[in-house]
Parts: sequence; structure tokens; C-alpha cells
Amino acid sequence: MSLELVSRCLELDVEPVPAAGKKKKKDQATGSKNAMNFILTDRQGVWKGLRKLQKKQRKEVAEKRKKQKIKSAIEKYQENIHDHTEASVEALQRLTELGKVDDLVAEKILYKQPCKLSRDVKEEVSQPVKSVFTEADFDKFEKEYRPK
Repeated sequence: MSLELVSRCLELDVEPVPAAGKKKKKDQATGSKNAMNFILTDRQGVWKGLRKLQKKQRKEVAEKRKKQKIKSAIEKYQENIHDHTEASVEALQRLTELGKVDDLVAEKILYKQPCKLSRDVKEEVSQPVKSVFTEADFDKFEKEYRPK
């Protein structure tokens, strides 16, 4: 049954091929494309006929322009307002995740290539050395070993 349905669907998509003997006549309403078809073949009045056709065409164009409502750029923009913020945010999130480098990897890279940029070289901050002895111990040591 499914094979039959598929074949029927394919038959619907096939366009019928026109017969070879039948040809469509070209529509002669396309004035400016071939103006010579509209002019008589007599030798006299060819230029006059062309001017008449041009004048007629100008009038038709002027009438069409009057009938058309001319939209300003603002109206065209307002018709095509679409909110693309969500798609933009998703794209930015994908980009940030693609370009992420682990901190450890970044430190290794900077360590292996030192002095490329001075801002990348980190100076180790040395903490003050803490002594095991206190001030009281030093005072006691001075009293014991100071000559009298």
C-alpha cells in the first residue's frame, strides 16, 4: 500500500509536457520590449508611430505612479520589524563556549612563551618570611650572650 501512495504522490508532482505542435503566442502587451511589432510596416510614419508609442507608454507609467501609494522608508521599516535579540544572545553564548580556554592551559602557554608581552609576565609576589622565633626569644638571646 505504501508503494502505491508513493507512486501517486510522484504522479502529482510530474508536470504535464505540452505537445510539440502547440506553441503559445507571445503576448503583445509588452510594449517597450519590441516596439517595432506595434508599428505598421509601411515606409511612411515609422518615427511618428514610435513617438506615439513612447508618449502612450509615458502616460501609462504616470498613471501607475499616481495609483501606487508611495511608502516612506520609515513605513517600510516599521512593516519589517523583527526581534532578533534571542537569536543573537544564543549565538553569542555559543561563541563564548567555543573560544573558552582553561585557566591552567592559558597559564602554561604564557609560561612557555615568556616575555612576549610584558603584561603577560606575572611577577611572583614574595610573602614576608615569618620567623619561628618571637621578639621575646631574641631579647632573651641578647641577655644571655651579651658580654658583661
